[in-house]
Amino acid sequence: MHFTKNTLAAALAGATSIWASNGLLAAQAETNSETVLPSVTVTASPVQNHETLALPTQVNRLATQDKMAVESGSLGEMLETIPGVNNQSSGAQSGKPVIRGMSGNRVKVLSNGQNTDYQAYGTRHNPNTEAYLAERIEVVRGTQSVLYGSEAVAGVVNVIQAQIPYGETLKGELASEYNSNNQEKFLGIKLGAGSDRFGIIAGFALREGDNFTVPNVSSSEGSSPSSAVGDKPLFVGEVPNTNFENRSGNIGFGYQGDWGQVELRHTQWNSKQNYLGVEAEDATSVYEALATGQTLQNDETQLSAELFVTDDWVLKPSWSHTRNQREASHDLPYEAMAAEKGTEEYLNLLVRRDDFKLAIEHPQWGAFKGELGVEATEKSQTLISGHLTPTATESKRAIYLFEEANIDQWLVQLGVRYDLHQVQAPLDGSNVHFVDEMGVFDASNNSRDFGVWSGSLGGVYSFNSQWSLAGNIARGFRAPTIFELYAGGEHGGVQAFQIGNPDLKAETALNTDISLRWKTQQTQMVATVYQNWIDNYIYLANTGLYRGTEGSPNEGEVVASNTPGAVIEMQAQQSNAVIQGLEWQLTHQWNSRWSSDLALEVIDGQDSKNNQDLALMPANNVRLNLNLTPQDAMGFQKQRWRLGVKLVDSKKAAGTYEPFSQFDDLPFGRASTEAYALWSLAYQGQVKLDQQTLQLGATVENLFDTDYVDFMDTYKGYTLGQGRNWKLWMRLSF
Repeated sequence: MHFTKNTLAAALAGATSIWASNGLLAAQAETNSETVLPSVTVTASPVQNHETLALPTQVNRLATQDKMAVESGSLGEMLETIPGVNNQSSGAQSGKPVIRGMSGNRVKVLSNGQNTDYQAYGTRHNPNTEAYLAERIEVVRGTQSVLYGSEAVAGVVNVIQAQIPYGETLKGELASEYNSNNQEKFLGIKLGAGSDRFGIIAGFALREGDNFTVPNVSSSEGSSPSSAVGDKPLFVGEVPNTNFENRSGNIGFGYQGDWGQVELRHTQWNSKQNYLGVEAEDATSVYEALATGQTLQNDETQLSAELFVTDDWVLKPSWSHTRNQREASHDLPYEAMAAEKGTEEYLNLLVRRDDFKLAIEHPQWGAFKGELGVEATEKSQTLISGHLTPTATESKRAIYLFEEANIDQWLVQLGVRYDLHQVQAPLDGSNVHFVDEMGVFDASNNSRDFGVWSGSLGGVYSFNSQWSLAGNIARGFRAPTIFELYAGGEHGGVQAFQIGNPDLKAETALNTDISLRWKTQQTQMVATVYQNWIDNYIYLANTGLYRGTEGSPNEGEVVASNTPGAVIEMQAQQSNAVIQGLEWQLTHQWNSRWSSDLALEVIDGQDSKNNQDLALMPANNVRLNLNLTPQDAMGFQKQRWRLGVKLVDSKKAAGTYEPFSQFDDLPFGRASTEAYALWSLAYQGQVKLDQQTLQLGATVENLFDTDYVDFMDTYKGYTLGQGRNWKLWMRLSF
């Protein structure tokens, strides 16, 4: 997407700036009958703006009041209201998005359209994002490998900060939030100002939470490894070792002229969090809580430009640098883990990554307008201490072509891409544990090369102003990560001993979907069916073996399951998979006050080579909301009440194939889950205060304090889903 010289001034004058993320522009337009530009997306097309329903791919956009009402430290929790998107959670703060049954390195998380790296090799490794600092979040479901390369097999989540506010006086926003369930407190501020040529934005966010709580039901407290198999939670009430502290900040500068524009942004994200585990001294000792502490720091520096070579050609260079450091302890909370720093039990991983991209957008040739780009990535991973994953490097090179055309009643998008990846783990002294002690890799497989073609073709046919039909076929790919190839140690966050497979092949996927869309002034409906065939599907599965935890007498050795300190062994394996599903979204405005919206997901994943269910597939689910917009009263405007229910089907674990399957055979917890229903009630409104606007909101989550276990919750082996929570929030714009 770019501004031409002729439209640059007009676009800048009407641009949504930093304080618009609170939804005031849309709200004022409804009251004052002002003209507001329609919602547009930039993630699924680099050359033109589109309304989401005009694109071949399935796109959702979370912004303004809708984003504000669900803001959280968990990106997965925020996005799970979208059909086809689920939350792989670990408590209140940690949650990663699952798109069409795929998560981790199959979902590409972008920051302002540029690559990120958050060492996503664990089910509990959440993206390094603070949603408050973003203006909007765009989610594209379906393979996006042509534009974004590896890791975009399932789709893309683009976390986008505010535009640089050229020509605006100082404006900003103060924000606060409180959650009763875990005593979570949030404070935030955003500022922005600019002249005709220069602009600046900045923001800061602080989010802290204590242990979350679950309903006080019957538990398996007091059980030991020798107790009978049961499915009651081990922890009820307050769940220990689930507290966290997050701090984030960003700053951005921009400069523009008739020649184009250039922007420099920097974001830092700091997190301290504890994860819950359990331990027992021997076969007859009771299980007790064990803390796994973790500290994270992620720094992103992004430089991007749009340069008008001529009136019709636009050059778009960009560079991003990521520095991501992860430190973790196996048996100490983050408050005390510094005592182990430097020891073999202390994991300290540093990742540095540089991404370069040079794209040139060409003018319309016949019916087509498009972009040609080249990309390069250099990544270094340094294992400072610990044994989980080795010191290694990744180098990537890519070239792609993307074209788009409007032909009569058709919008057509097509593209092709070639990627070359190289992964190398040195055999020097830095990797002695993996080479000599574990024998994970040697000179025959410590360096791997992957070259993959991908392509896509999609189109939308508009029958009339109300009905349209969209379809896509795309070939995607994903190269194995350093962790999947060469891991060889205990992963404290999930209490497992994880082993890589240096002989893995690159995943290749063929994704197809068809979508029927209907839009009137009162109703919007999107129904999508899809099927994704994935060859060489990489998964981390239980091997059925147990190994001694680090620091124990049997460290790293295969032991009996009831040996003190034993943890389950998991290894990267490959098969072929087929994932198919239905997504249906319907919104309807019944009259000026009442509206409703519904989202349905039906999904099935199969290991087609071994004829069994695919692991980590979400349960079928339905969400229904009834909305009331009352008249303005007592100074309150833009009010909205929402009563919602989420219905989730039961789900059976895929045998030992499932990463958490052991909990179906332990004295506590479960891997398979039962159906449940969760109710919520929410209110939001705004008050005008002279030159300021105060927005207020309140939500009661899990209204009836239901005891339930979600299949995608990684804590389902230890406890329940969160109990009732009162969420209170405030935004003051000035």
